[in-house]
Amino acid sequence: MALVAWYGDRLQKRAGAPSDAYDAAFWDFHETGDWVGFARLVLRMFPSASVVDIGCGQGLALEAFRAVDPELRLKGFDDSASAIARARARHLDVSPLDIVGLTRGEARAFGRTNAPVDLALCLEVGEHLPSWHSGKLLDTLTCARRVIFSAAHPNQGGMRHVNERPASYWISRLAERGFRVASANEALRVELAALSLPQWYRENINAFEKIDR
Repeated sequence: MALVAWYGDRLQKRAGAPSDAYDAAFWDFHETGDWVGFARLVLRMFPSASVVDIGCGQGLALEAFRAVDPELRLKGFDDSASAIARARARHLDVSPLDIVGLTRGEARAFGRTNAPVDLALCLEVGEHLPSWHSGKLLDTLTCARRVIFSAAHPNQGGMRHVNERPASYWISRLAERGFRVASANEALRVELAALSLPQWYRENINAFEKIDR
């Protein structure tokens, strides 16, 4: 049923009709969590001067990173008009990005064009894209040296979840793109568990680092 609804959204968008399943009620529900604590933890373990958030939603994480370090270069991308409007109301630099509408070559070019970035965030985005589009999402993350990634695990449930996978699936696919699980990942996950964040973030987040070749 989620995939049928997803296709309905895409057809409306293709026809030029306003379609945004992620409305104000959705973002209001998700407007919780100790994101400042999250940003502080991530920057302590992975010092960065630039951060990009792919699928940034309403900008909670980016806003928190700015609060922790106002000198950071921050950029967000999302496909939800309501999310972009809310992020821009927070005075964040956010642009539209429709992963599904990209070709594979365009997704790879995005990674090259936006490189180098110290840190890329991609939190609870992968489950919203059918599996045949998820590779393009991962290609956009290659702009960064390190990636903080999470996606819904099987049977987690949620709005328009069409690709729930175990962490091993994403670990393997990121490895194909030159990323390995970061050496500090387990320490990060231990400290994440103590933060006041929604459970799915605490359970699903992993850190990755680009393999030197």
